[in-house]
Amino acid sequence: MARRIAVDRSTVEPWVAVAQSSRLLADVLSHIGEPVKGSNFEEITAHYPRERSSDWCREFLTAGIEHMTLWADHVAPLHFHEAAEVTHTFRPVQTLSRAAIESASQAVWMMNGDSARERARRHICLVLDDLDEQRKAAVGDERKTRLRLARQVVLERLEPFINEKEIGRFPGYMNAVKEAAATVAVKGSADADLADPEVVERLWRASAGSAHGKRWPALELQIVEPGREISPGQFATDRTPDPGAITKVLKLADAVLTYGVLRFADYSGYTPQLTTIIGAAQEKLAAVIPRRSDL
Repeated sequence: MARRIAVDRSTVEPWVAVAQSSRLLADVLSHIGEPVKGSNFEEITAHYPRERSSDWCREFLTAGIEHMTLWADHVAPLHFHEAAEVTHTFRPVQTLSRAAIESASQAVWMMNGDSARERARRHICLVLDDLDEQRKAAVGDERKTRLRLARQVVLERLEPFINEKEIGRFPGYMNAVKEAAATVAVKGSADADLADPEVVERLWRASAGSAHGKRWPALELQIVEPGREISPGQFATDRTPDPGAITKVLKLADAVLTYGVLRFADYSGYTPQLTTIIGAAQEKLAAVIPRRSDL
């Protein structure tokens, strides 16, 4: 049985900080236009002009921000009634955070290559993986055949420069998330333990298990207190979402998204304007955030 408890201000403050960060990132990203001449994205696209790497990265980051701004509207609405109550259950925040982490990690993984050619290779991995997933989801043999041919066309266009064996495959969400988390941790944008792949894997698996209704996250991500014995050895329990678990997965999502958006701005050639863009976004956000009546 779920048990309701009041969440104190010190607990909810980091949740609200992540919420406002997602709104800020959405505004910043909206002001990063087309890659400028000579930017990193232009160099990546030169290796494979048919699909622009900047478009793919923007889509990954936009998806992550959309997940987190939905959380923002829940935990820190910009308009609310004085008597309104917000009820936090553990599954939605874990699920939204996981989706944001996976989305943004693809962009970070792509941009983390150590050369324009390596970044282009990673981009092509994502293009081919996308086509494979689209084919699996397709209805009808004709549609599946067309998507197989589309995949082959991509490879044929690349053949003068790189073959399928050299391209390799997208390493999967788990590995992309681990690499992104380690990158963020090294840059000092998140808790130091995000550099530990075991910690990150546990966060990812717990959030995935939550989304799928698995029992072990329901026990490990909540504070479980035994109650009356309902049968020999079987006890009723009161379960309350663990605020610490919520904070940890939110911080990972925010860290990967923040790094991804700033890296995207840099790769698009917008570093000289970035301070101005961020400052304007901060002023805009500050103007709409409701003020606490007790301050």
